Amino acid sequence: NYHLYKLYEMKKAQIKACLGHKKLASLSCSTNQHQRLGASLDPSINEFRLFHGTERSIARSIIAAHGFDERCASLGGLYGAGTYFADCACKSQQYAVPHQDETFTMLISRVTMGGAYPTTRQHVDQRRPPDNPDTPGRPFDSIFALSGRANGGKQQHNEYVVFASAQAYPEYLITYTLG
Repeated sequence: NYHLYKLYEMKKAQIKACLGHKKLASLSCSTNQHQRLGASLDPSINEFRLFHGTERSIARSIIAAHGFDERCASLGGLYGAGTYFADCACKSQQYAVPHQDETFTMLISRVTMGGAYPTTRQHVDQRRPPDNPDTPGRPFDSIFALSGRANGGKQQHNEYVVFASAQAYPEYLITYTLG
């Protein structure tokens, strides 16, 4: 979807401009080696390819056509009302719903985390990341929940949460079976 990709590229440019020449702390991500999937990623703004599990109908008709929509996110999410991604497919598999033919759907998305808030606690009922003390009046760009550290040390997998739809681009749709 060319339109979604252009929105994503504009958001990346905006985040890069806001960060200026500030060097970001690198986030832990096991999918960094997936460069062969297409265009290269920009590590200076914490751009990754990440997994997102969902229902087939939502992936095909809504996300692929219109992108992710944080307005549909639940305020009850552990790290706020954002769009959640993981670097381990097994984590995203928890949210993939089987279709009638017993196949599952998962998206591989380009996600720009920018200046991420490295959380150690929950952010239930939050619609955006916490304020960033380094950029007064501007919140962090995302929330990063590190395995073994976030949620009081109970976090089992890395989770990446963005609160602006243009920070994620659904690049690949995968249909698979468990066997």
